[in-house]
Amino acid sequence: MIEILFFGRLGDASEALRVELPDGVVDTDGLTIWLSAKNSFLAAELQKSGNRIAVNKTIIAQNKSLKRGDEIAYMSPLSGG
Repeated sequence: MIEILFFGRLGDASEALRVELPDGVVDTDGLTIWLSAKNSFLAAELQKSGNRIAVNKTIIAQNKSLKRGDEIAYMSPLSGG
């Protein structure tokens, strides 16, 4: 099981998910593609610039391998003052 969290405008596009790691999904790039295929509104939001991904509470800059038990957070840029 992995936990997928969404913050900012991405949270408006999808609720948090607890799913088994989908077949063929082994990294964050693959997970993003899988999520996009399941939800077109989320897909549009994920394509916008400035989004960040954290795996187990660490923001990553590159594609990262995933394993059972990981927590993945998708975060849109925050605004405000």
